[in-house]
Amino acid sequence: MATEGFPLKGYTLPLTPKGAASLVESPPWYYGGEVMQLVFRTAEEKARELVPPPLEMGPEPGKGIVWFVEWVSVSESNPDLVFTNPERTVYQECVIMLQCSFRGEPGYIVPYIWVDNDFTLMRGFVQGFPKKLARICRTKLNELNPRVGGRRPGARLKGICESHGERLVEGSLTLTRPADSSELPAVRFYLMRHFPDIEDPSRPAVHELAVSQVADVAVADVWAGDADVRFFRSDVEELDALAPVETQGGFFHGMGFSIKGGRVIHRYR
Repeated sequence: MATEGFPLKGYTLPLTPKGAASLVESPPWYYGGEVMQLVFRTAEEKARELVPPPLEMGPEPGKGIVWFVEWVSVSESNPDLVFTNPERTVYQECVIMLQCSFRGEPGYIVPYIWVDNDFTLMRGFVQGFPKKLARICRTKLNELNPRVGGRRPGARLKGICESHGERLVEGSLTLTRPADSSELPAVRFYLMRHFPDIEDPSRPAVHELAVSQVADVAVADVWAGDADVRFFRSDVEELDALAPVETQGGFFHGMGFSIKGGRVIHRYR
């Protein structure tokens, strides 16, 4: 919230007399969606370049995951927004994460992530997700569509992430079998919060590592399958350096959780 005694209110800009115009409402935030996650391995030396100290490489150096997700998300203070303004509660997301660890605790750092809605872009900056805007599409299965069908062996899904006229990420998954939730990779997010100093562009005003405080995780209807992942060259991105040397399969499932904030684990200043 705004500084105590300050006349304008809000969690993020814009601050206003009532605080209703803030782009992002204060946590907790609640999420539910369908996740297509694709597991890959990239060259260890390329992954290492994107794992900042004091984080270290994880137990499987070079392991990465791509998520294509459609989320429905609301805050504690305004859950009715899903009805009153659904455009502000639904978004598509493409996430690239690399395995790392902190003091022996495995997790993932997110070097690249794209979304298609402004509120989640700003919320990512608050948390430490380096979000950019993009156009993201993913196959939607439907049990009642005679030519598409639902989750079944042989069903195929594709996710595409495009930004500024360039295709950046493409992933596909062919479902082979129902799976147990215990087979899913355990994901713990280590996040870098970085905000420039307005007076001195040579150094940041905030530069720290945090761990996301995630609770109430639930998954449902898990399927496993064969996956493929491609990263494309771009003049304004560097993700093609993470080109997979091996794709290790993937999963498709429902997922829900809440984020109550985060905890700073290291300050660079």
